[in-house]
Amino acid sequence: MSPLPVDLGDGAVLRRLRMDDLDRIWAAVDAERTRLDPWMIWIRDTRTIEDEREWLERVVADERSLEGCGIFIGDEYVGGVGLMPDPFGIAGEIGYWIRSEFEGRGLVTRAVRALIDLGFREMGLHRIVIRAGVGNARSRAIPERLGFAQEGIARGAGRSTTGFYDLVVYALLEDGWPTA
Repeated sequence: MSPLPVDLGDGAVLRRLRMDDLDRIWAAVDAERTRLDPWMIWIRDTRTIEDEREWLERVVADERSLEGCGIFIGDEYVGGVGLMPDPFGIAGEIGYWIRSEFEGRGLVTRAVRALIDLGFREMGLHRIVIRAGVGNARSRAIPERLGFAQEGIARGAGRSTTGFYDLVVYALLEDGWPTA
């Protein structure tokens, strides 16, 4: 279905995850656990490689969703990015994270741009949403850079192992995307 992999430039590619990526994904998640914990609820439930395997099996099997994608440089897994469509195929939500040593290179922005194109052109979505913690400036910069409209603050809608936090909700409609 999808035209993945996508060349992101600088030797990086966005591609669907495979089961043989498990060890690389687990090593990255485990190494970044403390940094991701304030923003990613899934860290709480991803305690072992078996927890990671269960998630990976689910996303690899779901060919409709682009939830199970990763940014790779060669064979190195540098971060996760995904587009999860709603059950009606009207809207999708993009989520992402990147290993700390790869921050600031534009890799997530380029991967999100590619997923937006796929969401609107290939999946026929009308709306794409990104939600980011109010205090997560790096995460918020991506939808702002890509022309998303800030729709508001969802109070207490984010959760980490330390509690609830507010999310900024950004959205982009298909006719507002440059390739429309």
